[in-house]
Amino acid sequence: MSKENYINDVRPHDSAYKHVSGYAEYTDDINEPKNTIYGAIGLSKKAHAIIKKIDLSDVKKSEGVISVVTQSDISGRNDVGPVFDGDPIFPDKKVEFFGQPLFAVAATTTELARKAVLRAKITYKDLKPVITIKDALNKKQFLFKPRKIKKGNPSKKIKNSKYNLKGNFTTGSQEHFYLEGQAAFVIPKEDDNFLVYSSTQHPSETQQLIAKMFNQKSNSINVEVRRIGGGFGGKETNFMTACICALLAKKTGQPVKLRLDRDDDIILTGKRHEFLSEYEVGFNDEGIIEGLKINLSSNCGMSPDLSAAINERALLHIDNAYYISDIEVTNNLCKTNIPTSTAFRGFGGNQGMMAIENVIDNISRYLKIDPIQVRKKNFYQKDKKNITHYGMTIEDNVINEIFKNLENKSNYKKRYSEIKKFNEKNKFKKKGIAITPVKFGISFTTIHLNQAGALVHIYTDGSVYLNHGGIEMGQGTHTKNSSTSGQFPGITI
Repeated sequence: MSKENYINDVRPHDSAYKHVSGYAEYTDDINEPKNTIYGAIGLSKKAHAIIKKIDLSDVKKSEGVISVVTQSDISGRNDVGPVFDGDPIFPDKKVEFFGQPLFAVAATTTELARKAVLRAKITYKDLKPVITIKDALNKKQFLFKPRKIKKGNPSKKIKNSKYNLKGNFTTGSQEHFYLEGQAAFVIPKEDDNFLVYSSTQHPSETQQLIAKMFNQKSNSINVEVRRIGGGFGGKETNFMTACICALLAKKTGQPVKLRLDRDDDIILTGKRHEFLSEYEVGFNDEGIIEGLKINLSSNCGMSPDLSAAINERALLHIDNAYYISDIEVTNNLCKTNIPTSTAFRGFGGNQGMMAIENVIDNISRYLKIDPIQVRKKNFYQKDKKNITHYGMTIEDNVINEIFKNLENKSNYKKRYSEIKKFNEKNKFKKKGIAITPVKFGISFTTIHLNQAGALVHIYTDGSVYLNHGGIEMGQGTHTKNSSTSGQFPGITI
């Protein structure tokens, strides 16, 4: 390889040394002006209630308190919903989940701000919360109308199949638990402009939502993100921290830093969508699925957030790598009184694939066949016109070759036989082995999101300045060539 050809060349992460030495700068590490003050958020202690009265007189009199903000201080849009409304920064009349922000405080120290918010006196009228998927299904409490995709006549096929099974399967919720929590630092500038440092995966949306909250133009808000300490989707639409921090900065005219306590972070931020799949399947002696009906329901929490897109991806990944001739999938987006469920690695695709893999496993148990054989029998095949349940023809089908290669390389058959013998001899200690396929079924159904771009400036000294649309959260987005011998002696980000 030529020294001047850097394609596929291994380069160290541009911040690797800084990460291990502690020199990497995150939002909470940025040098603060002398007049910086610190924020804290007052949270609801009810999951579902009418707000009768909020008394903040003791909060305002607390030691070190500079200012308090409520929904009355918001001059523009009081909502941080990224696609649909439903996520008020501070609610006016009704609380929809335990830990919902109700007001915020700025004080001379973080500790004093956090102590002050605890002195609020809030009177509620309790309402009965809906927490679980089953409760929401029983009450028909949905964010959107249920969506259905049907191909063929699955009811007839199930009825005429030699075997059929019914069952259900749950994939639970999950906390992102990024190492760096939710944090923002906002500095007021001249002409009512604001410089915003935020630990976010979505700086452009952060900019727009703060501008709408202030009823100002977007170009008056400048959002900077050098790096974040993990996100996994938990910082994609959680704009609450940055918006509240900006609101405090605008009211006080001082720089404000707001770093959520880890407990508060977990309490008020959204998690992965919990899913419940209820299925009925018909199949033959070989385990080939002849008809399948699935009700796929998710716990979306109190607002839409990104639930429509996440559930759509689950719906479109329900086949995984399997050709199902006759299928009906109904998707229910359940509204409950928990923090709004949000983006999480896989974005719904993994929940859909887990549902069908559970069906395959249950078929193999029923027939007492090695699950790998049932999977192979149901794969999209080369000699068939393979059309998915959403109408896409599978053209580049390599699952059979890849799977066979993996089966041979892993020595699966021998290991499976050995494990089976071991389990027959041991009553309490058991072993297991599995090979599970994955097909990335479809990307963003919002077409314009399936693109990327970059702006590259090449200077006369040979250095390069690169602007791109990614956020560095540990994956190496900013990795640069720091060699001085090549044609690109350095990239500055």
